[in-house]
Amino acid sequence: MPIPSRVDFAYAFATPHRLTVARPDSGDKTLLDLQAGSLRMAWTTDSPTRFPLGAFVTPVTNWELRLTPLLDGQPFARSTWRRLEGHLPVLENEYLDARAYMRLVVAGGETAALVRIWMDNPGDRPHRLALRCERTGSFFGYNPAWVDPEAASDVLLAGWGDRADRVLVLGLGAEGYTAPTANTVLMEWELEPGEERSGWLVRPYRVYEADLRALRARDWPREFEAALEEWRQLLARACRLCIPDKGVEEAYYACLGDLFIMREPIAQGYVAAAPGTEVYRAANSWEAAIVAVALDQAGFHQEAESGYRMPLDQQEPDGDWSEPKGWGHLMWGASGIKAWAIREHYLTTRDRDYLERLYPRLLVNSRWQERQRQRSRVLVNGEKPLTYGLMPRGMGDGGLKDGDDLYGVFLPHNIWAVFADRVALEAAEILRKHEDLDELRAIYQHSLADLLEAMERGAIQEEGYRWIPGVPGKTSGSRWAVLNALFPCGLLPEGHELITGTIRKIETRISPGGQPLNTGWMPEGSWVAITLDNLAEAHLVRGDGDAAVEYLYSSLNHGTPLYTWCEERGKEPGSAETSGDRQHLFTPVAVARVIRDMLVMERDEGLHLTLGASRGWLVAGDTLSAEGAPTYFGVVSFEMRYDPAMQRLKARAVFPQESALAWAILHVRLPKGLRVISLAGGAGATIVLGGEGIQWHAPRGEVVVEAVIG
Repeated sequence: MPIPSRVDFAYAFATPHRLTVARPDSGDKTLLDLQAGSLRMAWTTDSPTRFPLGAFVTPVTNWELRLTPLLDGQPFARSTWRRLEGHLPVLENEYLDARAYMRLVVAGGETAALVRIWMDNPGDRPHRLALRCERTGSFFGYNPAWVDPEAASDVLLAGWGDRADRVLVLGLGAEGYTAPTANTVLMEWELEPGEERSGWLVRPYRVYEADLRALRARDWPREFEAALEEWRQLLARACRLCIPDKGVEEAYYACLGDLFIMREPIAQGYVAAAPGTEVYRAANSWEAAIVAVALDQAGFHQEAESGYRMPLDQQEPDGDWSEPKGWGHLMWGASGIKAWAIREHYLTTRDRDYLERLYPRLLVNSRWQERQRQRSRVLVNGEKPLTYGLMPRGMGDGGLKDGDDLYGVFLPHNIWAVFADRVALEAAEILRKHEDLDELRAIYQHSLADLLEAMERGAIQEEGYRWIPGVPGKTSGSRWAVLNALFPCGLLPEGHELITGTIRKIETRISPGGQPLNTGWMPEGSWVAITLDNLAEAHLVRGDGDAAVEYLYSSLNHGTPLYTWCEERGKEPGSAETSGDRQHLFTPVAVARVIRDMLVMERDEGLHLTLGASRGWLVAGDTLSAEGAPTYFGVVSFEMRYDPAMQRLKARAVFPQESALAWAILHVRLPKGLRVISLAGGAGATIVLGGEGIQWHAPRGEVVVEAVIG
């Protein structure tokens, strides 16, 4: 597959396309579903704060409205949708016709979801524009004017399904309001040639009919602007990336914003991330851990820590960290994903007190896991079974199956469980827990040896190569998470035969749009998140930036123009076959992480810069940079620019003055054939990777270099 050159959403799945709007970390979420000609607004009046911690119980979406802009009584000929300013979690929805235009901008404010309405008549004839707001799917919700002609016609009240006088929506700024049906508000404007008009549709979170006078007088423009500014200021705190491809840069910030959209208050005062905004709107350990990692990588250390307290606290007195009372029960990998979040937070902050607080959880978890593995260390007919020394039968998730059974002994969960033992040992070494070191070292070495033997003996032999299955010795189920043995768990080296073979196996089934198939629940579908989280990251670790770039562009183009993704989908463009949430968390967090790692990635005692940069990003003379990127070695910044006319590349990087950084490589990724042939400036730098890299040994402070390209 050739390297794509742009983000064009050519493989977007079928409408509706969803964007959820809210304030950061807010439970007042509004689901916006886009399709040609109309916008669906939906929400719940329920709250995850009332559900048991960690349980897969979700609020029911009990209210929805259909907004249909009209031109002279008919729907507009064409409509488009995108994020405001390219990346904010705010909808810009345009309705287009040669005769007139309407634009809806929808944001989540402090007290209400706000629809800002603009319209324009550019022609030479008057036109009637309207916004039809209709309650759909139930008789709940009514316009008081349908019942009483003297009552207000600019509002819908609940009637049933809630307190009867609860305000669902209120229209403001229209010339006239009518109730064409019992469940509809019709906002109308007469526009003369060249005239522009505006208005509002307000969805209050908790307001009743007696409050309508205050609601009509509220300063909605101020609340609307405050909502936009809150998001701008939040995202401005992140590590600043400047990427020559605007579509990729927007994707990073759009996905980063959605990590805060997916977070909200839950029971007992916690804030946590949920894997989706509707179907999976329940906090769990897995996606929430990846969110914590991504936030730490972006510089949101406090938010990363506070947003992952709940999963870390869900541990039984005997040490079981797999949440036997919650969603993650029987998924033994939960301990590893929790340990990963702890490890990344410590390495990017060097907060020793934080590690000290969490160390007891790591310790008792390893002890508990060792007791479980002892149950499987039993010979059968004098021989070790393929599952010898592994965790007992559990639940696979992610399409993992033992034959047709969702329950079995799964290698990905054992990979993560062994990784938890590794992190416990590392923490003990860092904290000098001498009294625990021998015990934890023995647990880790024993569990790792059993796992490696199970992967070796249970590998599947294909013609000329072997690969890691989900279940030792069986080909059933998905390919989900097996490559985590390489990254981030680091249990197998990058050149290991089984890693090479597993990548080869996954890439034997690639869709026309560049997505591997059977990475999740749908055997003939794509789980776009896993393309990035597993496969693209593995290629990066193995030094193959070109493959990572291809998968990034493919994954972005399988999303919607809103930079949102359903959980899984069919492989063809416009596929109507989707599963899970319409706006799922795993892909945006995978996008944010892989873009960061493509530009700044730790390996062993060193740092790769721009390892996964596209070979086309610098050819036009644009700047590629990252400012304030947290790493294991401290905060790092860099910028580089190529002058094609002068055949010179100039780069500047700033490394911490005090760190353990042993080396840093700036990857010079230009079109094939172009490479560094000499260095014109920059003391201490050397040419590596056959001219595709510049390396510094133990860099400290600011370094600059100028390279001659040929």
